[in-house]
Amino acid sequence: MDQISKLKELSKEITYLRETQSLLGWDEEVMMPKDGGTARKQQKKTLSSIAHDKISSSELKDLLERIDEQNLTEENLAVYREIKKDHERSSKVSRDLVEEISEKSTETVQAWKEAREKDCFDVVKPHLSELVELKRKYAKQIDSEREPYEVLFEDFEPFLNLEKVEKELKYLKQELPKVYQKCEKSEPSQVEHNLTESEMKELCRELASSFTFDFDRGRLDTSEAPFTTGNQFDTRITTRFSEGLIESLLITAHETGHGLYQQGLPQEHYGTPLGTSRELSIHESQSRLWENHIGRSKQFWNFFSDKLSNKGVNRSPEELYQIANSVDDNNMVRVEADEISYNLHIVLRFELERKLVNGDLKVEELPQKWNEKMEEYLGHTPETDSEGCLQDIHWFYGEFGYFPTYSIGNILAAQIYSRADNEISDLSQKIENGQFKQLREWLQENIHSKGRLKDTNEMAEELVDGINAEVFVDYLKKKHL
Repeated sequence: MDQISKLKELSKEITYLRETQSLLGWDEEVMMPKDGGTARKQQKKTLSSIAHDKISSSELKDLLERIDEQNLTEENLAVYREIKKDHERSSKVSRDLVEEISEKSTETVQAWKEAREKDCFDVVKPHLSELVELKRKYAKQIDSEREPYEVLFEDFEPFLNLEKVEKELKYLKQELPKVYQKCEKSEPSQVEHNLTESEMKELCRELASSFTFDFDRGRLDTSEAPFTTGNQFDTRITTRFSEGLIESLLITAHETGHGLYQQGLPQEHYGTPLGTSRELSIHESQSRLWENHIGRSKQFWNFFSDKLSNKGVNRSPEELYQIANSVDDNNMVRVEADEISYNLHIVLRFELERKLVNGDLKVEELPQKWNEKMEEYLGHTPETDSEGCLQDIHWFYGEFGYFPTYSIGNILAAQIYSRADNEISDLSQKIENGQFKQLREWLQENIHSKGRLKDTNEMAEELVDGINAEVFVDYLKKKHL
């Protein structure tokens, strides 16, 4: 077996271990009994440490050093690049710290659930304080000379420059309040229904199926914080049912977009970087494209309103479209926010988590600072912690640096959809007819099938001539003004 083949085999072992750990995470959120956390944190800690040992091993280091990258094909060079970057980063972090972070994140998520239930930040505060400190140590072990937050951000975007991301977010922070102030506001409106949870789930399955999600290689469940995990053979998406029927459908559309990306990855490269999705900005571009550019379109509601009528929900396509795109003057919760204020939610989280990680904000100050920024950016102060700093799960998993990828994903989604619309004949009519196969195939050809052949910057340049927030803002102006 040649050196590059050995490298791929090692990569597969690491991938399988990490996916098993993710599967335990899925079970923790979907199936695990309430008191299962004690055992689960030990199971996840063990898997994370074994995977860490493999990616940081001297065996892998020797193998990488023996490979002459000058003689590699484009595909093999991508495999080498991705594994080498992963190895160099992981080998700087101690095994003990990896285990500590895994164990503490599981504990913190369980405390977060209790804190939300009791609507009391103090319940999770000591756990979050310990987790933040552990993540600072993690960043310091990787690179003590750089800003800790920048180091953590690279866990989610190793090839995107944080300075570039910050520039795009600053542009959104500058321009979106102008759009938000000018657009017409409306009182939040719900679509009344008498659907049971089982009927709601079936409706969400119909939506995912219409988007061509393959249930022979995937499943749909519910969780408190919806997410997607898995691979091209086993993709698991979750949604959440609330009083808002349209909200539940849009959440499902979002996660289905993630799921279609996973299912569209090349099967022949499973386990290697070529069969793995690119990082989160590209991933979020897929979820936001299906949620916003499809799920909030007039054409989609012209198509899907019949399925609602079949369930006894009789609202016109125009009413459904208006509700899906209403701009509420009181957008307190990120996942329920309209397309404009959503990104101000992201700016708020980006600024807070950066200060938190860098030591400029104490954990105990988080609720107050959150409320102050909500008042400043969106004109309202949360009445409760659950509506405020407890509403997202990310920080309590230790995922500091994730949030900016949502807005970069929004920007890319607008750019990618614009190109697809130009290249797919009568795309609007196809959406209205419920024909999504051609769009999914276009995305698979141009994005999903590439795996990690190219880095995020190269993909963005190839797809849309680079990340450009102006295109996204123009899209919002055209739609809402």
